[in-house]
Amino acid sequence: MAGQSWRDRLQTASFRGIPFKVESTSGELGRRVVVHEYPQRDLPYTEDLGRKAEVVSLEAFVIGADYMTLRDRLVNAIETAGAGELVHPYRGRAQVVVTSCRISESTADGGMAKFSLSFTEAGVPVNPKPRTDTKAAVNKAALNAKAASQSWFAKVFSVQTRLIASVSAAITQAGTVLNSLRLAANSVLAGALLPDFVHELYGISASVSSLILFPVNLAQGLSGMITGLSGIAASPVAALSALRSLFGFGAEVPTYSSASVPTPGSVQQAANQAALSSLVRTTAIIEACVVATQLTPASYNEAIALRNELSAVLEAEAETATDDVYRALTALRLAVIADITVRAADLSRLVSVTVPVTLPALVVTYNLYGTVAGADSLVARNHIRHPGFVPGGQALEVLTP
Repeated sequence: MAGQSWRDRLQTASFRGIPFKVESTSGELGRRVVVHEYPQRDLPYTEDLGRKAEVVSLEAFVIGADYMTLRDRLVNAIETAGAGELVHPYRGRAQVVVTSCRISESTADGGMAKFSLSFTEAGVPVNPKPRTDTKAAVNKAALNAKAASQSWFAKVFSVQTRLIASVSAAITQAGTVLNSLRLAANSVLAGALLPDFVHELYGISASVSSLILFPVNLAQGLSGMITGLSGIAASPVAALSALRSLFGFGAEVPTYSSASVPTPGSVQQAANQAALSSLVRTTAIIEACVVATQLTPASYNEAIALRNELSAVLEAEAETATDDVYRALTALRLAVIADITVRAADLSRLVSVTVPVTLPALVVTYNLYGTVAGADSLVARNHIRHPGFVPGGQALEVLTP
């Protein structure tokens, strides 16, 4: 500031908030340079390795009738681990670590303790922090959950070949599944990949009469087709949409009233239908969890909504599952929660703002972010009819910077 002398600009020296007086100060700074000198060559080569860590040396003291109290407080601050704030009388504030300290006291200088201090700037750690591969954890848990689901299905599903009604019912039930898969595939609209998927689907349809006799093969075939929905989708968003259509598949399973007398065959038919429905739902949910690892939600709020949705359907499916399937689905649920929570942490939040008067979207976006990038997103998110007229006095959903 103009008119101030250097004495006016001096600051009270302290370390970790403990004040002291300074008699003199010196420092070391510059560049880290390595000089390479070669045999039979007159000119050296100097290699710059970056800026040196700044070192500050202070000849300091505490003085007064109660100097011992200040001395002990300063000693405690010096011996505390980690970086601390140094207020340098000439250079201001900096985060430093103490690299050396010598203390001296004498009867001749009674009432005073002298400190020879050396500080080095703390800087920031450059070592990478270990992070769990949450995507790999979800994929591994998904494989385990699919295996557990297929194993359970193979134990439950059974067709009595001597009963025509049993065979016919199983074929019809499997056909219902395949038809639902066909509808889900049509919703994906993946262009060139769709015909191959449909061709494979017709292949399973043609062989369903033999597949129903081998529950393991049937389970693997149907699960493979459900998983294939994400492979033919044009984007993870489209894949997730197709898989969502199967989340509630076969929720209504035939039940028998107390007035009726179910036969062993009809009971098995109901069990088969329940097993098929559960296999489709579970596999679709599991694959949706895998697809979710490939998504980058537009906001933190969107990510948390997806996390809560997948967590809820996994929990609902696990509630009626056997022990092995329950454990596998629960492990997958925990992996999904961890994955989305970690990835959502750095995303922008959706908040509500109100512009005082009607303005163009470009102006509103610039006022919010200092750039016009994102104006189209603001218009789409808030269903604004014309980008030149963002209505004033109405709450808008916007992303935090």
